[in-house]
Amino acid sequence: MAGIIFICSKEMKRSLIVASVVAALFTGVASVSAQERAIKPLDVPMSFSGTYGELRRNHFHGGVDWRVGGKVGDPIHVIKSGYISRVSVSTGGYGNGVYVQHPDGTMTVYGHLLEFTPQVAARVKKEQYRKENFSVSLDFSPDEFPVRQGDVIGKVGSTGASAGPHLHMEVRDSRNTPLNYLAMGYYAPVDGMKPEIARIAFYAFDDCKPVPNRWRVRNIFQPQQCSEVVRLPEESYVAIDSYDLQDGTTGKLAVEQYRVLLDCKCIFHLGIGNVGFEEGSDIKSLIEYGESYRGGRDLIKSYVEPGNSLAYKTRSLDGGLIRLTDNSVHLLTIETSDISGNTRTVKLKVQRDDSLKAPERNGLENSSPLLWYAPNMVSNGDFIYLLTPGSLYDSCNLTWKKVSGPAPEEGRYSATLKVGDERIPLKKNGMLIINCDRIPSLLLDKAYIATVPGLSYAGPLKGAKVGFGTYCIAVDSEGPDITVDKNDVIHIRDEYSGTASVRLEIDGKWHLFRMKGGRVMILDRSSISKGRHRVTVTAKDYLGNTSVLEEVMSF
Repeated sequence: MAGIIFICSKEMKRSLIVASVVAALFTGVASVSAQERAIKPLDVPMSFSGTYGELRRNHFHGGVDWRVGGKVGDPIHVIKSGYISRVSVSTGGYGNGVYVQHPDGTMTVYGHLLEFTPQVAARVKKEQYRKENFSVSLDFSPDEFPVRQGDVIGKVGSTGASAGPHLHMEVRDSRNTPLNYLAMGYYAPVDGMKPEIARIAFYAFDDCKPVPNRWRVRNIFQPQQCSEVVRLPEESYVAIDSYDLQDGTTGKLAVEQYRVLLDCKCIFHLGIGNVGFEEGSDIKSLIEYGESYRGGRDLIKSYVEPGNSLAYKTRSLDGGLIRLTDNSVHLLTIETSDISGNTRTVKLKVQRDDSLKAPERNGLENSSPLLWYAPNMVSNGDFIYLLTPGSLYDSCNLTWKKVSGPAPEEGRYSATLKVGDERIPLKKNGMLIINCDRIPSLLLDKAYIATVPGLSYAGPLKGAKVGFGTYCIAVDSEGPDITVDKNDVIHIRDEYSGTASVRLEIDGKWHLFRMKGGRVMILDRSSISKGRHRVTVTAKDYLGNTSVLEEVMSF
């Protein structure tokens, strides 16, 4: 190496200095992190109420939900050394969330916390007051909040979109993709139980031209007990309701693999694997979406739609269709497996029956075919609906009808229109424009496209980005209702477009609060001196209408 001279620019020197600083910050952390094996984040016995890859109608569950026995307050330990790189606060999603960056390039995320550590909480509160907003997100440098494996980073709670106390924990890679860390061997839960196959349903296509409609042929509960020959049309597909079980929990957990075989030949295979956030919404094409929309469980279907970007996770023959080319009895095998390799198998006898016909479709005034690979526009005198290419997972028929005429006394200033079938999922919403000729010019600036029922705000009058559903034009010229009940709890409700923003002041200064479900909760009460104070609440709806309430309250 003698005689070699390195010449560094100012930019290179600056980069080397930054790299040296970061390396120094991890000295003593990286040396142990390289050897660290993840520890449990909780002191309670390991048990899960949700696991990675569970089907959630419009996304895959991206982490593991750790059970805590229905109570809040247990300490949460960081599973590996690193530093807190981010915290977030919101009324939905993870609620109070902590993000820890590790030297190996992974990040762990801890969601729904009751509270942060005092030092982090102080930074959060300062940012909330600076931005005058409850919902905030803060990024930290490596030297601000370094943590060693086992350090407490907060307490278990049920904040955000949570149905009860638990810890939602994720492990993400350097590309921010959540990983199935149980399958990677982070932990070894006792799992000697097979998944359950609770129900299977068979679907076929009718003869509607040029785009067939789907119809359910058969619905079988407890299919392991089905001994009869199942009659099917010449072409059909199967939808599978399966969930995993583990020792020590009653939770219905995620299945990792699905297989369908016809006469021992695999016609469909799906492996969930790791799913990035940007592609998770395409679960709508893997499941029989109409079942989910009606409030049922999520069923994985064997039919692989042409617009499904998750098709790379599948292997299929004939698009996953069950093709019965003769009248013989055939063997259909359905298998589901968990990450431990436990497999549940259901075997059914199936036979072609050409007498099976789709039910007649009645009560539909109009229909227009939509092609999944092309731009689509449907128009009549009442509305225009536009879909860009790639908005559909599969070709379908868009049906529409006029539900009722205008009723200004009820807030509806146009015909109420049902556009499309909500049971058909969209990859991207379309643009809906509704004829507004009947609206008085004085009301145009207070008119909007509304979802029916409820008249909630769907979009501006010039066009709303919406999926299939029922819509009309509504007018909102009044601000939200603000009331205070006998317990001095503030409630905000807007009958039409909905509440868009709220501001709360105490003695003329913004004060920290949280609003959820129309209920305003005043926070940081310790900073309010005892006595009577003037509380001012300002609420604005989506049309810009504003209401103000002033109340003297005792603290």
